[in-house]
Amino acid sequence: MKNRTLHNAFPIVAAAIGNRFGIKVSVGGDQAFTDGRSIQLPAYEGDDPDYQEVAWGLLAHEAAHIRYSDFTLHYGNSVLRRRLCNAIEDVRIEHELAKDFPGTRLTIRTVIEKMIVKGDFVANSIDDHPANILYSFVLKSLRARVLGQTALVPLVEQTEVALKAKYPKGAVTRLKGLLSEVPEELQSESDCLQLTDRILTMIEQEFEQERQRNKAQPSADEDTSPESDETDQDEESEDSNGSDAQEEMERDERLPNDSVDDLSSESSGNDDANPENPDDETKSVSNSTSSNLQMDDEDVTEILDPMGVLETLLSAGDSDIEQDLFESLKSALSLAAENVSELLMPSDHEPPMDERAGTFLLRKVQSESGKIRAALQGLVQSQALNRWQHACRGRRMDGKRLHRLPLGETKLFQRKQAKSAPNTAIHLLLDKSESMGYQVTDSQGQPIGLRMPIALEATLALALAFEGIPGVNPGVTAFPGHQDDSVFRLLAHGQRVNARTGAFSLAASGSTPMTEALWFGAASLLRCREPRKVLMVMTDGQPNDTLSTLELLQRCRDSGIETIGIGLGLDVSHLFPIAITINDLSELRAQLFNLSKAVLLAA
Repeated sequence: MKNRTLHNAFPIVAAAIGNRFGIKVSVGGDQAFTDGRSIQLPAYEGDDPDYQEVAWGLLAHEAAHIRYSDFTLHYGNSVLRRRLCNAIEDVRIEHELAKDFPGTRLTIRTVIEKMIVKGDFVANSIDDHPANILYSFVLKSLRARVLGQTALVPLVEQTEVALKAKYPKGAVTRLKGLLSEVPEELQSESDCLQLTDRILTMIEQEFEQERQRNKAQPSADEDTSPESDETDQDEESEDSNGSDAQEEMERDERLPNDSVDDLSSESSGNDDANPENPDDETKSVSNSTSSNLQMDDEDVTEILDPMGVLETLLSAGDSDIEQDLFESLKSALSLAAENVSELLMPSDHEPPMDERAGTFLLRKVQSESGKIRAALQGLVQSQALNRWQHACRGRRMDGKRLHRLPLGETKLFQRKQAKSAPNTAIHLLLDKSESMGYQVTDSQGQPIGLRMPIALEATLALALAFEGIPGVNPGVTAFPGHQDDSVFRLLAHGQRVNARTGAFSLAASGSTPMTEALWFGAASLLRCREPRKVLMVMTDGQPNDTLSTLELLQRCRDSGIETIGIGLGLDVSHLFPIAITINDLSELRAQLFNLSKAVLLAA
C-alpha cells in the first residue's frame, strides 16, 4: 500500500463523508452505483487525487439524490421527458445540498471543470440531434446560473447557437423564461416533472405556430402566374411589404435578452444578433455589419420542416441524447480487475434483537463486569490522583527538607502535579464466525464450553466495564453480518449498553472477514473525538486473509490506533503484538488487569 496511514485512506474518507451526509457508503468491488438507500464506491487503494476528487463529487451528488429525490416517480415512455426532468432535478438537489453542506458546491464544480478540461463535457453543434441540443442547453445553462459552475458559460453560448438553429425563436425565449423558475419555484421532483411538461407543451405550440407561419407565406412561384396583370403585382408587392414590416415588428417585440446574460453579471443588454458574446460590445459597429448579423440570425432560425423536427424531437431515444453526467462519472470510476483492492469497507446493519436473551446475559455478567471495572478504575484513579512534587519555587514550603539547605538543596517547595484521566475511545470487534461455535478446552483437553457464548459474555462485560469508567467511550461491532461484506452494529459510540443488550444474542455463522471488520472499526474510531484510540478484537484467530489482516493492523498502528487481541481458547499473538488468551469469563479480569495500563493509560 502506498499510503501507510488510514487518515487519508479512500475507504475511511468515503465512510466519513457518508456519515456526515447521513447516508450509508460501502467501498468494495470495481463499480460505483447507488440503490436509492446507500452508495457503493469501488475498492480503490491508490493515491491519484483526480480519482478521489471525482469520487467525492459523485458521492455528494448521489447523497443529494438519496436525501431529496423521489425514487417512486414515473416518467412514462418519453425518453426526452425523463432526461429533461433528471437534468432539472440534478440542479435542484445539488442546490439544496449546498444549503446544508456548502463545501459540496466546490466539490462538484471541481469535477465539472476537470471534465471540461479532459473533453468529456462539450458544447453542442447544429448537426446534433435536436433533443440532445435541448437537453444539453437546459443542463448546462442551469448548472452555470444556479450552481455557479461558470466554466460552462462558453459551452452554453455555443449550444445556444445550435438551439436557435433548430428551434423557433419564440421557443428559445419562452424556454429561458420557464428555466428562470429554477430553483426557487421547485420544492420537489414532482415540481421538476411539471416544469418539464410545461416546456414540452410550449415547444409543441411553438413548432405548430412555425408551421402555420410557413403555410401563410406561400412561395413566389406559387403566387405568381404569367397571366397576372400589373395591378395584381402591385397589390402583391404591397402585401409583401406589409407582411415584412409586420414580421420585423414581431421579431423586435420577441427579441430576447438571451446571449447568456443571466449567466454572468458582467453582461447586459445583448441582443439576438450576437449570441456568442455575453459582454457589451462597443457602439462603433457599422449599420451594415449589424444588418448582416440580423440577416444571418434570420437564416439560422428559419425552420424548413417544423413538424418533422418536432416529430424527431419527441421520438428521441436514449442513444440520441448524451450520457447522463454522473452516469459517465460512475463509468470513469470503474476499476480494472488488477486495480481492485481486496480491502473492503463493509456496510453496517442492525443485528437481530432478542431482548429476553440480552437481559438474561446482562444479569449473568453484571457481577463480573463490576469486578473488572473496579480493578481497572482503581488503577486509573490511583494514576489520576494529584501528587506532590518538590520545586525551586512555590507557595508551600516543605519543612522536612530545610535541613538540606546548607547542602545546596534548592527544591524546598511543594507543588501538586495532576495526572490526566483517561480520554480514550475503544472499539471492540467480536468475531461471530462459524468456528466460534466450536468447543473451548482446558489445558488437559477437557471441554469447557462453546466459544460464542464465552465471547458474548466477555464482550458485554467489557462494554459495561468501560462504560462505567469516566473518559472511556466504548463501541462494539460483530462480524460478519448477513454477508461477509457487512457487519452488525451492537453498540455505537455514545450509546448506552443497557439499551442495547438485546443485540448481544448472536449465533455463530459465516466466515471470518477480519480485514473488512478492521476497516469498519478503524473508521469508527477515527470519527471519535477522544485523542487515544484502541481497537480490541475478540476472535479465535483464523481470519479469511491473514496477510491483509496483518497489513491493515500495521496501518492502524501507523495511524495511532492501538491494537489488542483477545483469543478465545487460542493464542492470537501472531496477529496482535499485544494479546491475551482466555478460556472463560472468570479469566478475563486477571488478564485485563495486566493489560490495563496499555489500554487506558498513556505509555
